[in-house]
Amino acid sequence: MLVSVATAPNPGRTNEDFAIASPETVVLLDGAGLPSGMDTGCTHGVPWFVRALGASIFKHATERPAALTECLADAIDSTARLHAGTCDLGNPMTPTSTVAIVRVRGDAFEWLVLADSTVVLSLPDRIDAIADHQVSQVTDRQRVEMAAELKSLGEAERRTALAHAQRQLMNTAEGYWVAATDPETAEQSLTGEVPLPTVQAAAVLTDGAARAVDDFAVMGWPDLMSQLETGGPHGVIGHTRELERSDPQRRRWPRSKCHDDATVAFMQREPEGLLGKRR
Repeated sequence: MLVSVATAPNPGRTNEDFAIASPETVVLLDGAGLPSGMDTGCTHGVPWFVRALGASIFKHATERPAALTECLADAIDSTARLHAGTCDLGNPMTPTSTVAIVRVRGDAFEWLVLADSTVVLSLPDRIDAIADHQVSQVTDRQRVEMAAELKSLGEAERRTALAHAQRQLMNTAEGYWVAATDPETAEQSLTGEVPLPTVQAAAVLTDGAARAVDDFAVMGWPDLMSQLETGGPHGVIGHTRELERSDPQRRRWPRSKCHDDATVAFMQREPEGLLGKRR
């Protein structure tokens, strides 16, 4: 398939997204940003973590016929081993990431989603969008539960308090699931497959690139897929930035930060079959 990828950081910040792609496989990660100065126990940081984990997932997914959950579990394990000797992986603020994978294997188009990155499939009779929004649901609930405490804090202090509270529920049945240090969390991923001939196009997006649909509700997934067909991933990210800049005070669309890292991978079928090129 033809694959195009674009990524853009939150302006003025380091990009904590990561994507790697071939004509048959796309791996996309969105590292969990934390308030500045917060101790994570990791000397490497979130950008290193998503690069290391993403590269490992891609290697497993492209070189092995194993299920995507197994590929993810092995990649989480091997990445943890890379820095277990130098970092405190038991720190609740240790780097974490969402994971989204799509893979062509034989006559099947497989997908995996862990946390709130999104896989969108354009099928003959429908558009399917797969994501797990438990992270935002947990945060919204905690904002209500902690309202009295948060009211007396400044914005930076509120973010720190919410981050600590959120991490208490990380990778628990009462909370949400992300890729961190425990390989068993891979089993909590949403997974599935459809016959390859039915996939007309597919997109993989971090939540920062899905804002126009998920957070701003100014368009639906069919609209976004059409936008990808005409303007590609750069067009989707550009449109997202325009929307964000139109609401700098975050009044129309309340959100924790004006901009976010945004990454999109777009796959399209080509007449020749599966042989494609990366643009």
